[in-house]
Amino acid sequence: MTLTFAAALVVGALLVSCGAFTAAWRRERALAALPMLAAGAAVCMAGVSRFSAGGAEPETGQELAVLVSVLGLASAILGAAWVGRGTAR
Repeated sequence: MTLTFAAALVVGALLVSCGAFTAAWRRERALAALPMLAAGAAVCMAGVSRFSAGGAEPETGQELAVLVSVLGLASAILGAAWVGRGTAR
């Protein structure tokens, strides 16, 4: 099975649209959509870097996708901790 550039962009766009729908559906849980939005952006960036004319190594796109996904997850965790910090226990 070969991956095409269009398939990478479609999967990335689906992830981004699902994340946007999740954020719009439950506004109080908008931070939960952040990792999905970051994953969609990472898939699109990985597809672009894999199929770019100047790309020497295909692993570069995979590393970038992992980096963006971890960054999205870390920012969601920090955001949830920041929001939960002001509540009374």
